[in-house]
Amino acid sequence: MNVERIRDYFPVTKKYHYFQSAGMSPMPIPVYEKVVHGYRSLLENGDIYWHNDMQQLQKLYEKIAKIVNCKPNDIVFLDSNSMAMSLVGISLKNKHTNFNIVSMEEEFPSNSVPFEYLGIKMKYVNHLNHRYDIDQILNVCDDKTLAVVTSYVQYCTGFRQSLLKLGNRLKQRNILLIVNATQAFPFFPIDMQAMNISVLTCSVHKWGFCGHIGTIFITQEIFRKKYPSPIAGWLSVDVSKSNDFIHTAKGVPFEIWQSAQQYQYGSTNLKSRLALDASLDFLTSYHINTLCQHLFNISSYLIEQLKSIDVEIISPSDHLDERSAIVSFTLKKKANEDLVRYLEQKNIMVSLRNGFIRVSVNIFNNKADVDALINAIQSFIS
Repeated sequence: MNVERIRDYFPVTKKYHYFQSAGMSPMPIPVYEKVVHGYRSLLENGDIYWHNDMQQLQKLYEKIAKIVNCKPNDIVFLDSNSMAMSLVGISLKNKHTNFNIVSMEEEFPSNSVPFEYLGIKMKYVNHLNHRYDIDQILNVCDDKTLAVVTSYVQYCTGFRQSLLKLGNRLKQRNILLIVNATQAFPFFPIDMQAMNISVLTCSVHKWGFCGHIGTIFITQEIFRKKYPSPIAGWLSVDVSKSNDFIHTAKGVPFEIWQSAQQYQYGSTNLKSRLALDASLDFLTSYHINTLCQHLFNISSYLIEQLKSIDVEIISPSDHLDERSAIVSFTLKKKANEDLVRYLEQKNIMVSLRNGFIRVSVNIFNNKADVDALINAIQSFIS
């Protein structure tokens, strides 16, 4: 893989050593051009291609379905992960009263706030050196546990959970697995069937390279049958037996779609969301597995260099199958906040999360980026 060629598609590399992709990835030129083309169409044509955009959206769902092993009609976009989890929480409350949900103590708030706000009892698994062992998770579950909500990759530490093992253990106990794949998709393998994932969400502004366009929301058919959407909009209504594409009758019984279309409540920003189509084409042109290997190579180099200086690595890093593109560390003697500001002055962009310094490597990062970061850290602590 020619990393320097990839860097040419990311103008951000000309200005910064950018390690903030776990917050938001920069947009590559082909995706930017897709968005500009879409808005130019709005400028010149208005909405006469709306139906065509909807067809393109279905083709995008087909691409996503192949990546995560589900059906295209299991997929829809929502505005945010918080909205997705809120819908799940309301749906569960509509069917059950006395239940709890188990989750991890270091989860991003969009995996906890929606459920807590709804008054759902949450039980949190304490981390062990920022890892979550599967037996440890199961020990927190009880006979009232309806679901486990977990990130595939933890946003702060980058710990990557074994969803295959977890999903199969939960299936044995008839517990739903609800996964936030925001920090994993599309680089780390997802198989909704083999992993027994009932619901998967993914905010694609992280590793989707297309900005804030919302969250992919994927539900298994068996989940939708038991827990249908708790709300509906004009696009949620099944019009397959109608002569129109919208439900205009008033006071007449109707049904919502059996597919994930039931969660498509109304008009959305299709021009921006179709940018993900260009992004997936761009990424798959280099082969996802090759790009993932590059992430491991760069993160391995980063970990190796961090071990050579006076910092403490927080992220679990001993086992490759628990690693991701995120590596977090902390200074032993000086304030992490001061280091982040110091790095910004040198155009080295990292994040502060849970008091730790989070470095997220990406497909456009090279060893020179890592060297610049390490040299700056050494200069700061010396």
